[in-house]
Amino acid sequence: MEFTDISQQNQWWKDFSEIHNDPHIMAFENAKIQWEPRIKHFIKFDADRIYTLRGPRQVGKTTLVKNMIRDLLIGGSDPKSVFYYTCDMIDNEKDFVELINLYLDWVSVFQLDRKYLFLDEISAVKNWEKGLKYLVDTGKLRNTTIILTGSHAIDIKYSIERLPGRRGEGSGTLNKILAPMKFAEFAETVDPTINDLFRKYSLLDGKRRQEIIFGLFDNNVDPVLDILRIHQADLDRLLEQYLITGGIPRSINEFYTQNSINDSTYEIYIRSLLGDLARWKILEAPTKKILRSVADKLTTNISWQSIVKDSDIGSHNTVSKYIENLENSFVLNTLYQVDITKKTSNSKKEKKVYFQDPFIFHSLRTWVSGQTDYFNSTLSYLESPENKSKLIESIVENHLTRLMYNVSQSDVFTSQEHVFYWRKKGGKKEVDFVIKDKNGDLLPIEVKYQNQINSKDYVGLNAFKKGILISKKDFNTTGNYVTIPVSLFLFLI
Repeated sequence: MEFTDISQQNQWWKDFSEIHNDPHIMAFENAKIQWEPRIKHFIKFDADRIYTLRGPRQVGKTTLVKNMIRDLLIGGSDPKSVFYYTCDMIDNEKDFVELINLYLDWVSVFQLDRKYLFLDEISAVKNWEKGLKYLVDTGKLRNTTIILTGSHAIDIKYSIERLPGRRGEGSGTLNKILAPMKFAEFAETVDPTINDLFRKYSLLDGKRRQEIIFGLFDNNVDPVLDILRIHQADLDRLLEQYLITGGIPRSINEFYTQNSINDSTYEIYIRSLLGDLARWKILEAPTKKILRSVADKLTTNISWQSIVKDSDIGSHNTVSKYIENLENSFVLNTLYQVDITKKTSNSKKEKKVYFQDPFIFHSLRTWVSGQTDYFNSTLSYLESPENKSKLIESIVENHLTRLMYNVSQSDVFTSQEHVFYWRKKGGKKEVDFVIKDKNGDLLPIEVKYQNQINSKDYVGLNAFKKGILISKKDFNTTGNYVTIPVSLFLFLI
């Protein structure tokens, strides 16, 4: 490896202003919709830490990294102290160590106080954690903050666990996930008036929003909700758009500039996903069959064996393996039934499988159905009230998972320990979601995205004596329950 190989990716070493000519920075600046992920403010560069930044393809990890680099340079950091490299062309840990040493040997003559290493798509490097462990143990990475990015959760998650005590401490969790925009992030990004709402009513404070949500379970309706109801029509309109674009920056920008999304945008995501899965020997044909079955059964109770019957795949173990890899690639999330007595999930019962983002869902559903006009396929799907209701439920599941992560932030957080569904034996009563709060209490949430709500819609909640019913338009308190429109509920997460 030659020094010119790395200097080409770090043009700001020659001239600070070159960061503004970076393709990702230029694309960001030229975009109509510019998203600044909140996670950016939870990565600190003031101490020796090794962060991981995971997330799906096309969500903007590289753009976020380049914006953090620009912030460091504008903030006065020496350009030579900032090192970026995309690791797609590095084969193994030896090449990885050679790469880092090449930079460290060169930069050592400048006697810098701190260094900042951004290593993009680290999961492309076989046994990268061995190389990183060697560099840490030999003292090469003192006075250095490192950010490692990747699109497959399992590799980074398991590999980084082999570096106990070597990652630094403090300043929150070190494993960060850049997920697609939540509905609230989408709303505040595309509509300045919504952004003003967040600031005016202190809703940028996550703790404040959590207090409002959890208060609903005790029938405490915060006065700010009466203010937000004034804006419900605007939030409903934005939610309709979010059902189309999801939280992917590129799809959002195309929709807001041309009122459609290019087929190539969907296909770039699909090709990138299949490339990542291929590294893990996850084959395209079985993946397609499983995704088709999951899309068809969205929001319904399923078993791996039922997917086997649908797809002609050899065994439920194969299905389980593929589902796990699709979860680790930020495509799906599996919900387990809760055992009310033990307050834990029961993995032996039927599951529910949800897609993690509307754009991801539309991309893969259209692909597995053999269609090629992705945008019109999306619009056609959403014409059905039943389909729209299913996608709404999928969005709620994703947002509840993110809510519970924010409540119980941990580098070892697993959603299956915090978000469930409930079904009474015999199947006569069911609740869409049950979350477990910090005290271990089970709190039920039912989704009824329909024009009218009646007493029968609260039957499942009756088993818990409290709960939230998420509606299409209705807002009221009925007995022990609060009914709240889905757009307002999602806005608080």
